[in-house]
Amino acid sequence: MIQNISRASFILALLAFPAHSETIPVFTPGDEGRPFVDVYASGLYSATCVEGAGCTCAALPVDRAELAVVLGLETVSAETQGIWDSPASEQSLTNETAEALHARFGGSGYCPQTALEPQDGQWRDGKPFNITVQCGPMGDMFRQVLADQKLITATIAWNDVFSGDTIQTAFMAADPDPEYTPHAFKDITPVETIGTATATTEMGPMTSTGRMRLLTPRLFVVNWDVKGMSEMGACNWSTEQLVTWVGQ
Repeated sequence: MIQNISRASFILALLAFPAHSETIPVFTPGDEGRPFVDVYASGLYSATCVEGAGCTCAALPVDRAELAVVLGLETVSAETQGIWDSPASEQSLTNETAEALHARFGGSGYCPQTALEPQDGQWRDGKPFNITVQCGPMGDMFRQVLADQKLITATIAWNDVFSGDTIQTAFMAADPDPEYTPHAFKDITPVETIGTATATTEMGPMTSTGRMRLLTPRLFVVNWDVKGMSEMGACNWSTEQLVTWVGQ
């Protein structure tokens, strides 16, 4: 999942030649007495639910159009209210309000609202999608290399903070590479972090930018944008990946 500048520079060099078990807190009736607040004004919420215990809900930091992109869907309908997951189910879109979903899982009153925080455990990156390559006549080959990159599972202890440095450290521990150029991350909001790295390759300078956004306690999306040079000119590409919690 971590974008490897050294691996990318190797590809550019080639261009120079031809050719679930979970518990949630028990909330008192007073905790369930406050309406849900859409703090990101996205019109969507994220929920974690346990059968018979109800749900906890958090504001979702992406709107319907962005959610469709990161989930690889053509569209997310205007009727969609949120995305939820539970120990017994895959993540799912729902047209229910936060209160209705909470009630379906056995809760009462308003869905208790929490900060959107990632869950400790094993996280696995997914196959890259939305791959865009602008790299001259070798673009098709390069696109296939990006699509077939190695997928990694890493153990992450978040300490209740969604952090780019935490993600980078965990994935590099799971798949060490002595030639990796670390990204300098800045946590923009509690659910978004952006990192950049610059390296000088045989073909010239290369810059990699990674943007990571938490969507649910068990799902975040990564966008990589890399700009480089080959002997044939500019060689730029971008990809997206979903990284999913797969267990303790």
